[in-house]
Amino acid sequence: MLLLAGCVQDPLPSPTPQVMDEDEIPLPPKPKHSLTVGVYNCIDTTGQKRPTGTYQELSSAVPLDCTPYLIEAVRALTPGYIFLVERQHVDELLRERQLATLALNSAAEAQTTDPAHPAAHRRLATLRVAELLLIGQVVAYDRETRQITGGLAIGGSNGTGSVITDVFTFSLRAVAVQTGEVLGQTTVTKSVTSVKIGGQTTQILPVTVLNIEAGIGGNEAVGLALRVAVRSALGRLINQGVQDGWWS
Repeated sequence: MLLLAGCVQDPLPSPTPQVMDEDEIPLPPKPKHSLTVGVYNCIDTTGQKRPTGTYQELSSAVPLDCTPYLIEAVRALTPGYIFLVERQHVDELLRERQLATLALNSAAEAQTTDPAHPAAHRRLATLRVAELLLIGQVVAYDRETRQITGGLAIGGSNGTGSVITDVFTFSLRAVAVQTGEVLGQTTVTKSVTSVKIGGQTTQILPVTVLNIEAGIGGNEAVGLALRVAVRSALGRLINQGVQDGWWS
């Protein structure tokens, strides 16, 4: 059980933030030009809740919005594969561009009324249109797909342990903006492991009975597992696109 506990990645909280270093995503040779890609959203569609031991379960089993993980994975790619454009907050982006346009027009009108300063025609550059949309979602969360329990008792001492594995499935597909065709899709499954170990000992003393009980448990961080699944799905999708010819 102690060896199995090593499978759980840092289950205890840390007083200082930790930055997890990730290996580079293995990719084929760079295409002729980078594709302009937009990411609107990446969500959890399972609706699974995390058991909390109370009547109200308000915490979700996986993050409801996995868009930051997908954007981080795209940004981690070697330059030359993807030109990423903002689409999740495009409404705010367009609103700011409208304000900037009003400011430029006001400045141009002020310069027109002043003969000493001829008007300078300034315009915002046109937003780059995405060629491809990446759509990701957590499509399944299966609880307790594997459960291992064990116990041992010798004399007045005993110990128990259990290892529970949940599995979630992440799907990522690429859609062509020009035609709406689904060019490719990949599905990745990732396990989430929970470990619990406990022990108890009873000693009979001359005047009393001593009973000691202790236990420890740890859960693999779902956010880290989702991050690994997203990175793996992105790498597989790009490799699939290069082989099929649409990522070029």
